[in-house]
Amino acid sequence: MSVFFSIFRSCAFVLSVVILLVLPSCQDSGGEEPQFPSEKGRRTVLVYMAAQNSLGLYRHQAADSAEIMAGRRYIDDNDRLLVFVDDAHRPRLYRYTRSCKRPELVRQWDHEVCSTSPEQLREVVTWVKERYPSAEYGLVMWSHADGWLPPTNKDCTDVPPSSSVRPFSFGIDDGGYGMGSDKGPQMDVGEMAAALAVTGVRFKYIFFDACLMQNLEVAYALRHVTDCVVAAPMPIPAAGAYYENQLRHGLFAESPSAIVATYVSDVSSPSLSYQYDDYGITLSAVHTAALEPLAQVLRRALPHSAAAGRASASMEGVLNYQAYTRSYYYRPHNYDAAEALRRLLPESFHEEALLALNRAVISKGTTGRFWIGPNSWDYQQVNEKTYCGVSLFVPQNVYADNAGRTPHGNLNEAFRQMEWYDAAGWNATGW
Repeated sequence: MSVFFSIFRSCAFVLSVVILLVLPSCQDSGGEEPQFPSEKGRRTVLVYMAAQNSLGLYRHQAADSAEIMAGRRYIDDNDRLLVFVDDAHRPRLYRYTRSCKRPELVRQWDHEVCSTSPEQLREVVTWVKERYPSAEYGLVMWSHADGWLPPTNKDCTDVPPSSSVRPFSFGIDDGGYGMGSDKGPQMDVGEMAAALAVTGVRFKYIFFDACLMQNLEVAYALRHVTDCVVAAPMPIPAAGAYYENQLRHGLFAESPSAIVATYVSDVSSPSLSYQYDDYGITLSAVHTAALEPLAQVLRRALPHSAAAGRASASMEGVLNYQAYTRSYYYRPHNYDAAEALRRLLPESFHEEALLALNRAVISKGTTGRFWIGPNSWDYQQVNEKTYCGVSLFVPQNVYADNAGRTPHGNLNEAFRQMEWYDAAGWNATGW
């Protein structure tokens, strides 16, 4: 999530949330152990909140927990909602039900954990699967993020930070670095996929309530562990999803497309302007099984593209979801995939490539414009006839030129480590 345009709740509201979260749960009030269901449910959804960072410092996890409490009345008795929270307090796992007026504490760790460790993610998912079995599963990954980029720090030990750089990659866990420093370890998307694969769970969807996670590189990396990736290709508002409405319309809906529609509707709603102001949003849902057919088209097309021969194609005028600036540590442009392919590929491949891309993007939505920063007046307009709501990386000389100015190094070289690079045949371009 983006820390910009953060909407601060009133002191009274935050205090009420804190009180709510420390009150005894339904089972706690009687001193009983949690009672796990004996029968398989319809769907179990796990919200994985890696909040030991600036989001946790400003209590966004508490605000979202309050929204979940307000929306718990929409949870069917045959569905299960679990929320893992790692913030400044002891890591804990809650269950929310419509019949319980407080979240039920079903597990609490007696030690600090690193929520960005793939092993920790695997442990939590496995525990939930064993105790709340269901016919299908959904996963919400809640934190900071910056897409496919490799982590700048994966060390979960308490090592003093050696740099003032605060890059955002998935699930920053400040741990001993100091709450809110955003200098802690992050999770690599490939290692995330490997950890989830070990659990044996194939999710109906993985919804990233985090910045910049909807790109072809991430979706392809997760193709073996989820049917669908729901995410934004842009930096999202710090408030993130509005969970009362997501519980009513999105997280337990038949199609993950409902998550997209609900999110865009909420950001557009005047009644929620206190959360989102004029930030804007672009969001989509990608069917991962459709990515290999797209890759097959690109393997034939890219050798004839504007990037062939290691050329740095002009991308001027193509919709980009991330401002390429020193303020954001020169993270990549995150070009809209549909607009980028129109620019890169010969016209003879347009119809085939865009048809394959459209089959992968099962749902998309946008407010028509969104804040891209870094200045308060910097907005990006979306052409609703040409965008697809998914980004892709396009190698360019500028990424090598600025390699020393970003903690991620030469982005062209980092891109070569992604599975999508090989699958789509980027090596044939010379990049």
